[in-house]
Order: sequence, then C-alpha cells, then structure tokens
Amino acid sequence: MDDKQSFDLNETVRWATGVAMNPHDTARAYQATEAPWQRTFLQITLPVYVGAAIAGFILSWIFGRPFMFGSVAGAPLLFLFSFAWSLAFVFVVVFIFDFFAGVFNGKRNYDAAFAALSLAMVPAVLGGIFSPLPWFGWLIGLAAGIYGLVLVYQFIPVFMTVPEDKRVVHFIVSLLVAFVVNIVVSALVAMTFAPDISDYARDMDTSAPAGTGILGGFERQADFAEQASRDTYDPPANGRLSEDQVATYARTLQRTAELRERLGKKFENMEEKGGASFGDIFSGVGDAVRLGTAEMEVVKSAGGNWKEHQWVKGQIETARVQRDSSPAVEHNYELFLEYRDEIETYE
Repeated sequence: MDDKQSFDLNETVRWATGVAMNPHDTARAYQATEAPWQRTFLQITLPVYVGAAIAGFILSWIFGRPFMFGSVAGAPLLFLFSFAWSLAFVFVVVFIFDFFAGVFNGKRNYDAAFAALSLAMVPAVLGGIFSPLPWFGWLIGLAAGIYGLVLVYQFIPVFMTVPEDKRVVHFIVSLLVAFVVNIVVSALVAMTFAPDISDYARDMDTSAPAGTGILGGFERQADFAEQASRDTYDPPANGRLSEDQVATYARTLQRTAELRERLGKKFENMEEKGGASFGDIFSGVGDAVRLGTAEMEVVKSAGGNWKEHQWVKGQIETARVQRDSSPAVEHNYELFLEYRDEIETYE
C-alpha cells in the first residue's frame, strides 16, 4: 500500500486533538493537504468512529446503560447495525452537502466536502462516547453534537465553494435533507429491531428535559406525526362529503398557506441579514421541517383527524376530475364549487 494511503495513529490523534483545541487553524491546515476522501476516511473518519464505538461500548457495559440505540447485553445486532449506519451516514451527508453546493451556485468537490464533514463531526462523535453516563451523559452528547454542527457551518467556506449569500440556506437545506434521510432509516430500523428499541426506550435516561432547546421544535413535529399515524377513519359507505368537511378542508388549506408564508419570510429575513447567528440557523432548520409538515400541523394542532383530512382531499380531487361519474361524485363536486375560490386560492 502507498505510504500516503497507510494508517498512522499519530496523525489521527494530531488531527482529532487539533479540531478540539484549535479547529479553525486545523481546518485550514488539513485543507492545504488536499487529501482525497479515501485518505480522510482511513486516517480520520474510520479510526475516530471505531474508537468512539469501543469506548462507548465499554461505558455502556460498566454503567448498564444504552449506547447507539441498544444496550451492550440486550441488543448486539442493533449496536452493530447502528455503528455501520453511522459510518454510512457520513457518506450520505457528504453527498448531500456537496450536491447542494452545486445547486446553490457553488462548486462541487466531494473530497473537500468529506474533509469538512469528517473534521467537523469529530467532537460530536467523541462526545457521544459519554452518552451512557447517568444524569449528565445526554447533556455532554447534546453539547458535542451542537458544537459539531457549528463547526460544519464554519468549515463550509474553508473547504467548499458556496457563495456567501447562499451559505445559510445551503446549510439549512442540506441539514434538513440529511435529517429526513436519517428519520426514514430510523423508521426502518424501528420496524426491524422493535423489541430492542423498546428496551432502549425503557432504559433511557429520563433526566433529559423534553421539548426544550433547539430540539423542541423537532419533538413537536414528531409528536404531530405520531398522533397522525394513530388516526383512523371509516368513510361513509356512500362516499359523500359533508359541507362541514369541505369547509374545514378549505380552512385548513388557508391556514397552511399562512403558516408556510410566515415561515418563508423567516428565510427571506435571514438572507437579507447576511450574517445569520447560529440561533437563526438552528431555528431555521426547525422551521424548514415545519414547512414540510405544515398541513399536518394545522390539522393536528386543531384536534383534527389526519386520515379523514386525507380522505376528504382525495374525494375532492376525484370530484374535480370526474364531476358527474356517479351521484356521490356529482354531490361532492357541487360542494367543491361552493368552496372553489377558497380551495384554489390556497392549495
């Protein structure tokens, strides 16, 4: 193997401690090496993740507490899968940030993006080691994770060519897409490892306050999604909408449009300010999540039934296409015409 591709533990320690002690100088120094992604993975990403996994595994065994979505004794397969996904997710996130750099008028460079994300997330990975500690372990992990995201934002102009006026929106959109991807994978894991995750949830440290800090917004949206997933609705056999259902649907569309407009203005204000604070950035990530789930939020925050709302939407759309194919469709189309202006204005 070429010396440039061989592993050097001293180099790993030097870069990892450099990020912790002097992140900005370390980032510029590493950028100057122009290391390909393979080199960064071998020298920084892989050893840091492996070392963190081993250390966290040991602390989990000592304190009998979960680590990486599973306990040492109770969910070894889940632990291994979580570790594999954490490594794979690095490549996913790098691709996302690199892709959107091109979308927002920047220059794509996968090697540079890989270096930026790998270096920036060293504190988050190492901070996660302490998550099995009782009482304050979650706080260390949370603080390290936030600091890692701060470094990602700060490292973008060092490693990646993204116009300054697009830097905030590039960061928020990239982070949002990565968040959604992780949620989808987590849902698949939940279905595969349901008993182990139940054990994990039962063993989790309850000292962490719920719904607080920058994660509170995500928790709120997740709560709406969970409520919506539990909704059930048995539509009438005749397939006819009631006037109240159509009126509620029209009102929901109006309030959804108003919510999206208000959230959209926040992004416009952020771009106009130019130098957005980190509070603005993380708030923007939560607002971006709300943009995608605005209609559900409007329905559930009013105590509505998401499944009924979806049925009403489908019946209205069928009526708009078919109009008079059956008595029920004709009835529904007449109701739609009564609220046509409201619906078409806000959909």
